Amino acid sequence: MTQSYPMQMKERELSREEALEILEAGEYAVVSTVDADGTPYGVPLSYVMMDGKMYIHTGKRPGHKIDDWQRDARVSVAVATEVEPIYEETFFTTRFASVVAGGTIAKVTDAVEVRQALVALCMKYCPQFKHEIGGAIQREWDITDVWAIEFSEIRGKAGRRLKGGSTA
Repeated sequence: MTQSYPMQMKERELSREEALEILEAGEYAVVSTVDADGTPYGVPLSYVMMDGKMYIHTGKRPGHKIDDWQRDARVSVAVATEVEPIYEETFFTTRFASVVAGGTIAKVTDAVEVRQALVALCMKYCPQFKHEIGGAIQREWDITDVWAIEFSEIRGKAGRRLKGGSTA
C-alpha cells in the first residue's frame, strides 16, 4: 500500500488506536499478495496480534501464498468485525468495523518468538485447551512455520456502528 487514498466517507474513518482494536478483535484476516504475473491472491487466515504485529502460522511445505511471500514480501490485510446486515428505515445496509492494512511479511526465525506466537494463537482460538498447548507445539514444531506482518499503514473504517463500538 504505497499510495494512501482519501477516505470517501471521512466520518467513517477510525483512529489508528480504534483500527488496532479491530485487529485485536478480528476472527480472521484475508492476507493478499500478487503472483509473479500480477494476479491478485488473497487467503483467509487465523492470526493473533502481538506488539503491533500480526502473526500467522503455516506448514513448512511450499505453496501458493508462501511462494508469493518469498518472492515479494508486500501484503495487504483486511479484517472485518461487528458485521450485521440491517434494514434501516427504507434501505438495506450493514453495520461494520473494518481495517485494511499494508506491510511486509517475513518468516519468524527466533524460536522464542515462534513459541510465543503459537501459544498466543492457541489461546485466542482454543483457550479451553490451554493445558494441551505445550504438547501440541512440541508435536508440530518441525512442520510449522510462523510469519509476522509488520504494518506500514493501518486504516480503519466503520459504518452505522453503535456508540461504544458495538453493534448490539
